[in-house]
Amino acid sequence: MVSRQIIYGALMWGVFFYSLRRGTWEERLAAGGLLAASYLTVLVLSPYVVRYHEVEIPVVLVDTILMFVLLYISLKSDQFWPLWLTAMQGLTILSHFAIYVPHIIPWAYWNAAVIWAYPMLIVLGIAIYRRSHKRGVKLKRSGGRPFSPNL
Repeated sequence: MVSRQIIYGALMWGVFFYSLRRGTWEERLAAGGLLAASYLTVLVLSPYVVRYHEVEIPVVLVDTILMFVLLYISLKSDQFWPLWLTAMQGLTILSHFAIYVPHIIPWAYWNAAVIWAYPMLIVLGIAIYRRSHKRGVKLKRSGGRPFSPNL
């Protein structure tokens, strides 16, 4: 379990710093939101002995706030990746209802609630790479000036 946390932390901080270096406002806001939500979730979790035995209301609230941040990015952006992140966050919120499935164990509820964080960070990292790569190609074609089709 500790190695899973180390891998997630390295991926989360790597994508965050990559967004600061190469991302636009959309990628930076999404990475900052994911970072803040990750740490807020740790702060509001129930004590370990009762964790995920019932719906974690504070975690649901953190996930819902992140959902609204991602939805805002989706509505303002001309890119497709924010919709993916918003959809994955929606699945994370729906996973909090897993506890109402008869005979579900807390481990399964926990796994369902956290599993989407990894693909979200990977999609965000790929989005930053693709956008910065496209920007670099446009700058090279225009001789170092920002590319504008109207010039």
